[in-house]
Amino acid sequence: MSFEDILKSNTPPQKDDLTDEDLRRLFMKYKGLLKDQERDKSFWAATNENLKIAYEKLDEKDRELEKAYSIIHEDLSIAEKIQRGLLPSLSGQMKSDLDIAVYHKQLFEVGGDYYDFFKTKNEKYAIGVFDISGHGVSAALVMVYLKAQFMQIMERLESPKKIVEWVNSTSFNFLKSVKRYATVNFVVFHQDKLRYVCGGGFGLLIGHDKISTFEKRDHFVGLRDKPFHEYELPFSKDDILVLYTDGMIEAQNDRNEDYTIARLKQMVINNTDKHVDDILKLCLNDYQNFRSKDSDDITLLILRKRV
Repeated sequence: MSFEDILKSNTPPQKDDLTDEDLRRLFMKYKGLLKDQERDKSFWAATNENLKIAYEKLDEKDRELEKAYSIIHEDLSIAEKIQRGLLPSLSGQMKSDLDIAVYHKQLFEVGGDYYDFFKTKNEKYAIGVFDISGHGVSAALVMVYLKAQFMQIMERLESPKKIVEWVNSTSFNFLKSVKRYATVNFVVFHQDKLRYVCGGGFGLLIGHDKISTFEKRDHFVGLRDKPFHEYELPFSKDDILVLYTDGMIEAQNDRNEDYTIARLKQMVINNTDKHVDDILKLCLNDYQNFRSKDSDDITLLILRKRV
């Protein structure tokens, strides 16, 4: 029996089957196997030590990430409170003249949807509704910037066209540099009418004998440094004004169908005899039963003229 046959066999060889050369070769084979075993043990020992070190480093990174996440979460929580604190409350003449119901929800902790109440140079009250492109912190910071711009000019001008044009012109280079823009619905209220600028926003006025949709011919703030158009509509006792961003109407159901402007418009029209708070609740219930999930910031204001 050859040495190779002995190694292939499943039974141990007999003494008489082995020559001195076979014994020598078997011994060398054994020593080689011992060396291979020692080398493998050293390799796996080193591998296990490296894995141990790697896991320790991963644990350390996890702790660092957890700490960083906790700081970010705390900062975002504070930022959310600050952004909500910047939203207006109804007061003064505006509170006497209008019933207002508002739904405002950011997709994340902070976002780019924004509405505000103002007073013009001649003490006329105004409402602005804006949707800054993007989401999250960057959109929220642009929102704060635009709020400051509007607050700076309000007491110097009266016309919504001139107010929006001033903000657009002043903000244009900055917004271009940060690659952001904002839709705008800016409405100034007079005794029996309203004047507005609409650059990408959405507005609906339901009067006694006429339903008017805001003209949407103008560009967004920060998109072009060009003039805006100003429009006028009658606004009488019990008329309803609806101002909103695209977050609700572009939300989709499980069949990828949009909620649509038409559906929101019809919900309001069907319930004009109700208080604005109830109209808002009905619109939200209909929307929430329709959509599969929120996909954008949402702002919806429903106003009724009281006098």
